[in-house]
Amino acid sequence: MIDTVNNLLANQKIPAIDTVQMLDLLQHLFTTAEKTVRILVAEVAYRYDHDHPSAMDVFLACTLPLADNAARRRAYKFFKCPTGWQLELMYDGAVTAMITMFQHNSNLEPGTNAFRRYLVRSIAMGTVRSYFMRQENDGIRTMANLATLPTRNRPFLNKVERDTITRELLNEVTSFPHLRDPLRATLQCIATLGPHGALKDHAFTASGDPDKWKRQRRSRPILDPDAIAAAMGTTRAAVHRNLREARLILRDVFNADGKLFVNC
Repeated sequence: MIDTVNNLLANQKIPAIDTVQMLDLLQHLFTTAEKTVRILVAEVAYRYDHDHPSAMDVFLACTLPLADNAARRRAYKFFKCPTGWQLELMYDGAVTAMITMFQHNSNLEPGTNAFRRYLVRSIAMGTVRSYFMRQENDGIRTMANLATLPTRNRPFLNKVERDTITRELLNEVTSFPHLRDPLRATLQCIATLGPHGALKDHAFTASGDPDKWKRQRRSRPILDPDAIAAAMGTTRAAVHRNLREARLILRDVFNADGKLFVNC
């Protein structure tokens, strides 16, 4: 195997060997080869013989041990005593990064250092990105003193759960029995139009500095009374009047303590 590896590095080409010999080469690279040799062989597979049928196998046999070591180092650096789940997530991210790196086959500057830097950076970014992209891990930070943590934590709501709650609340609001018919009709019209038909962008800025209006102008969605009035065949003033009366009633029934949307 050492002669085969030396031949690969000297010719910068994966040798023409049979299936059994290729499996032995991959086993040697994965379990026995030194780190420097792994990086050099991975560069040959990536840069010089990328189209070889076994190029990706050779590349991963060299880089997956590096990914495993990097994932463990970062996990112990971040979490001191990482769980098996944290180790698995970081290793999975490093493996995904290696597969993506080989498939993208980006052009690199000449020289071993360029490939080495690209390889190390891809592994490092893969371990971190995979862990913190997961919603349940977002915002997690280590704390030296747990007593300093705030007692009130913002609950996590995934998108499916949030959409389900919003849909159920909308159905209750639009079918609330203690509303006059014009108010209920206005709310049902808004629900029928949906966000694309019943809303419009409203320009605003943070309060405090009127001179920054043009430079820091932003927008947020608000109800479009003209679109609602057109759909109902009524006037803008009637829509405003109905919405105002409906807000007073619905706020008292559904959000009397003002906490309904605090955690959304």
